[in-house]
Amino acid sequence: MRLLTSLLAVFAATAGSTAAFDVSCNSNYASYYGQNSARNQQSLGEYCKDATEDVIVLAFMNGFPNIILNFANACETTFEGSTLLHCPNIASDIKYCQSKGKAVILSMGGASGAYGFSGDSDAIAFADTAWNMFFKGKSDKRPFDDAVLDGIDLDIEGGSGAGYPAFINQLRSHYASDPSKKYYIAAAPQCPYPDSYLGTTLNSAWFDMVYVQFYNNFCGLNAYPTWFNFADWDNWAKTKSLNKDVKVYIGAPGSPSAASSGYVDGATLASIYNDVRSKYSSLGGIMTWDVSQARTSGIAKSIRAALDAGGTCKHDGGGSTTPSTSTSTSTTASTTTTSTSTSSPPYSTTSISTSTTSTSEPTSTTPANCPVSGAPCSGNQQGCNGQKFAICAGGSWYTGSCAPGTYCYLSGNTAMCDWSNGRPTDTCAVSGGASLSKRLDFNKVSLITRPNLRPKPMSAKSNRPTRVEFVAGDITDNKYSTVVKIQTNKSAFTGDWSFSFTLPEGQTVESTSRGAASINNNAVTIKSDPSNEDAKNMAAVFKIEGTFKGNYALPETKSAVFSST
Repeated sequence: MRLLTSLLAVFAATAGSTAAFDVSCNSNYASYYGQNSARNQQSLGEYCKDATEDVIVLAFMNGFPNIILNFANACETTFEGSTLLHCPNIASDIKYCQSKGKAVILSMGGASGAYGFSGDSDAIAFADTAWNMFFKGKSDKRPFDDAVLDGIDLDIEGGSGAGYPAFINQLRSHYASDPSKKYYIAAAPQCPYPDSYLGTTLNSAWFDMVYVQFYNNFCGLNAYPTWFNFADWDNWAKTKSLNKDVKVYIGAPGSPSAASSGYVDGATLASIYNDVRSKYSSLGGIMTWDVSQARTSGIAKSIRAALDAGGTCKHDGGGSTTPSTSTSTSTTASTTTTSTSTSSPPYSTTSISTSTTSTSEPTSTTPANCPVSGAPCSGNQQGCNGQKFAICAGGSWYTGSCAPGTYCYLSGNTAMCDWSNGRPTDTCAVSGGASLSKRLDFNKVSLITRPNLRPKPMSAKSNRPTRVEFVAGDITDNKYSTVVKIQTNKSAFTGDWSFSFTLPEGQTVESTSRGAASINNNAVTIKSDPSNEDAKNMAAVFKIEGTFKGNYALPETKSAVFSST
């Protein structure tokens, strides 16, 4: 295989290079490589033979500042007398992929590992090390030999947030010393906003791309459109990010087995992409975890087709992109496009839109009865009818259902869905019809009404340093799923472990995707099956499912206890 990839690199060099990756496009496709998630991972060069992906993210550097690299079956050789990986095959493939117009970046972090900075000085020193080992600097040990990467990705899912802005700033100063090529900084936050680990860093350092993980969380692709929150990240890009041209990607699982929740098929993902593209100018494209899963399931091909069909840049077949000569949007309803501000994308209002922008004050009266779909209304009124919200569009009420477990309440002139928190659940109200200053679509409404289910990671009681995190998954009617993430910070744990925690009132646990669960009142214990576990583990991620009464809530992480031999 090494001979094959070397020949590929030589062929590419003699054939001439293609146009480079264009970060400004909204039709780029990034995918992670290196963890053999589908158990059939090919060489990096194999995935670069066609134009499917635009960015390859090498996963992972899961240890730093004391560097640990892990690329599963793609590289298992080390420098003599060292534990540091030496990957000449990947080095040749990096050059080949770049010759095909693709960007290749290295991801730091991951779900398990020993990483983090003690402070700014530690981070600055490591930025110098990274430049010397992976970019244009010099080092006696370079894992990819003379190959020069195109950037760094931060997939931080543990530890503290100390030092990351300083690391990025120092690395960018090195980038500036080499004007011969473009370098990038990317991040992969989870979809709950702000991200638990990267929130502060995202607001205080320059990022070119952000691959939001819309899976394993309540705001995943499977929750579209109710709790899917691309609007949160678009708002961050335009109001909080230092780089107002930062590109936000829709992160998706490459197959049903690539994540605990969040997978949608190619047609559904294409539909979501087209909807996001029509609303949010920060969109950069789609990301998948990982390339082996996405290629095996076939969704990678569907993604490429969707991106080329509707995006701003088109492929020439070799991995390069060229700007489209024209763009078009088609709908089945008559559409009028208006621009509400210079910093926001134009919005389209149709005969079924949730609200419209009006330059004049509407004249309206408040009807005595509850808003009913199709009944007459006026202006920009909004209303509530129990678990249904209502928007006046074209002189008639348009109603929609709140997310399961939530109810409609008026906040001023705006209808919002929220937990009851002791309030009446049969509210019937209509606004006075005051003019809205900007359009509110379904995603904008969900931005301000989504339940507060953000994860609260913290140290767990354990016989070893361990962090635990509960993340809301699917919530339908009175059924829920919760993703449990257990991560050891230092030493690995064996496959013989147990985990216990306290359930919120009214919840049950009916199944677990890992081990077996037992319940005593509200106390839950999950015991692993050592025969189905690896001998050594740095993390355990699994899903519990059950039912709930009243309002769904995450378990308190302070109740978690983990033990392992």
